[in-house]
Amino acid sequence: DEVAECFADLFGKDVIYNPLTVEEMAAMPVPGANAWAQMCQFLASPYSSHDIGVTTTVMFPRKPQLFRDWLLTHSDQPAFEEVGLALDVPDIIEVAVFGATGMQGTSVVKGLLADNRKQYKIRATTRNVDSEKAKAIKALDPERVTLVKADFDDIKSCEAAVDGADGAFLVTDFYSAGMDPKVEEQHARNVIDACEASHSVRHLVFSTLESVEEMDRELKLGLEEVGDDGHPLSQFDAKARAAVYARTKKISVTYVLMPVYSENFFKLLAPEEEVDDATGETKRVMNVPEGKDGEVPVMCMSVEELGPAVANIFDSYQCYAGHEIGLVTDFVTMSEAAEMIKDVFFTEEDAQHNVKQTKVEKKDVTKDAWVEKKDTFAKDLGQMFRYYSKTDAVKKRRSVAKTMDLVPDAKPLRKWLEDNRDNVEFRQMLGLR
Repeated sequence: DEVAECFADLFGKDVIYNPLTVEEMAAMPVPGANAWAQMCQFLASPYSSHDIGVTTTVMFPRKPQLFRDWLLTHSDQPAFEEVGLALDVPDIIEVAVFGATGMQGTSVVKGLLADNRKQYKIRATTRNVDSEKAKAIKALDPERVTLVKADFDDIKSCEAAVDGADGAFLVTDFYSAGMDPKVEEQHARNVIDACEASHSVRHLVFSTLESVEEMDRELKLGLEEVGDDGHPLSQFDAKARAAVYARTKKISVTYVLMPVYSENFFKLLAPEEEVDDATGETKRVMNVPEGKDGEVPVMCMSVEELGPAVANIFDSYQCYAGHEIGLVTDFVTMSEAAEMIKDVFFTEEDAQHNVKQTKVEKKDVTKDAWVEKKDTFAKDLGQMFRYYSKTDAVKKRRSVAKTMDLVPDAKPLRKWLEDNRDNVEFRQMLGLR
């Protein structure tokens, strides 16, 4: 009955199935009928043990694809057409973007607007439609962008935001949720429930994160438990639990996992002024965590690459149903990132091709001292570095090759830095004109 329901939901037709005995199946005039009959007889036998939990463990960290998602992914197979189940997958044109004024949401809005394959209409959700950030989103394309007031805490407003929309993008924010993982998880659940209840949303792209708790347990990474909830990284695990919840709902979802934003290196490595004890002069110093902490490869990608990735997913959403895509364009150490920033931003060349390097020192400091100097967003970096240091485990969920397949124009860190050398905002963060 559940299989027939999946077919009916997808193809829009009631599917009548006729159960066959093993003998009737073997007698069918199709190639391999005997083999199919024997296999079905074996699967029905009590000696045949199939357990989803065991399958999940064997596949870890990959996730098994649900039958509903598998059916959508393979809906264009000739066998379906032969029995009258042809599916012309309708385009997604109108997209509700939750968290539209944040870095990810803004990138998605820009990516959808820049897609020349179709004219997306965007519902940019925000708690305050009169904020400067909201007005800036509207100004990107006043005709195609509609500001919609929605609050993650208010499921009714979420339902109104997606009512009639074809697709939705969801990202939640740990810090705006008061750094309470339970609140952030509920925020995501509210949007997921709203999408399922809408009956119009055909696909949801959910920007989530891997469960570091699960990775630690299954791969024995030896991470410490931090925070009141006893999770290694609460901001990761809240999103991961919401993704598990989404897999229980009758809705097509693609799960994207973002790495460290390349933009954050400007905050993490911004030079600071210090007084030289020997000369008394003021000097500019770029602090970098010393020892092995500075040599931990950090997965990164510019957040601006997310928009094109999401646009490509919506364009072929049936191919990505149920898939988890770990986005990353580079793995670099903090020391390597510091050297790249020095080379790209602190080296100038005049019209006569004379090279002038602005003096900035790179200084090794302890990881704890480095983290303590940073803003709130960096306070969890110590635990994040402990996770990132398990490079092989991280790479099980992240792939540069798969990212480049989805976004061929995505750039590794150095190339991205070079392309943004004249970015006024980034130069100001580094103390440059």
